[in-house]
Amino acid sequence: MESELRDKIRKNPRDPMNYYYLAKELMKKPLKDLRSVREIELLLKKSIDIKPQLWAPKILLGELLYKLGRFSEAEPYFKESLKDVPSSESVKIYLTKCLSKKSDPDVNQYSQSKQDSLYIFENNVREFLRSLLEESFGEDWWRKGVPPKIRGACASRREEALDEEREQDLLLFADFHDYRLIIESNKNIFASYIDTKEWCKKLSEMEPIRNAIAHNRPLTLAPIRVTEYSLSFSKVMEKVKNSGVRDKKF
Repeated sequence: MESELRDKIRKNPRDPMNYYYLAKELMKKPLKDLRSVREIELLLKKSIDIKPQLWAPKILLGELLYKLGRFSEAEPYFKESLKDVPSSESVKIYLTKCLSKKSDPDVNQYSQSKQDSLYIFENNVREFLRSLLEESFGEDWWRKGVPPKIRGACASRREEALDEEREQDLLLFADFHDYRLIIESNKNIFASYIDTKEWCKKLSEMEPIRNAIAHNRPLTLAPIRVTEYSLSFSKVMEKVKNSGVRDKKF
């Protein structure tokens, strides 16, 4: 397969997808066993250079740079990809990880963009739900802790997702409305860490904000609320971690 792809590049050096497919094939190998990770990076950059509007090479390049610990370099590729595939949950997760990895506690978090704050906030909410549900129900937390309608909706959304995301965790396909219903269905589990009534109200407020940000619609006070809620929930997550509940990051 690898030799065939290299032959295609030789025959048609202006086809951007040939470079992408070869890079994707090489990415299947453990990075430490590759003779040159640099080759994959150059292949993907060549693909993007030939056709900048392609999003797949940007995602793969972002993943490569992330795995190499080059978070600041990976971040713009994920952000650029989301302009073309705004529904990609895996890209949002990678972006959130990049933002978290490079975050400086001494930097004023109010300087974060509304999108960045939203991704961090939503990732923390998912982490919170999964950690406490798994702590209470064990490996069967999804079936025992999540209402059937939400499980079905998440499965349906995953089915409509990108091919590369068909095996992703189902919780990634939940939205703020779903998070609220999960909390309301398990108040006894979450009440030790949050005011469930207050946070269910805040999650309801966040749903239209999430939709507006995802579709790049103008907002008024929304960015302020996103940042404030993100900062507040970060404190909730610290409380959870300090209690000894295992960290269940995606």
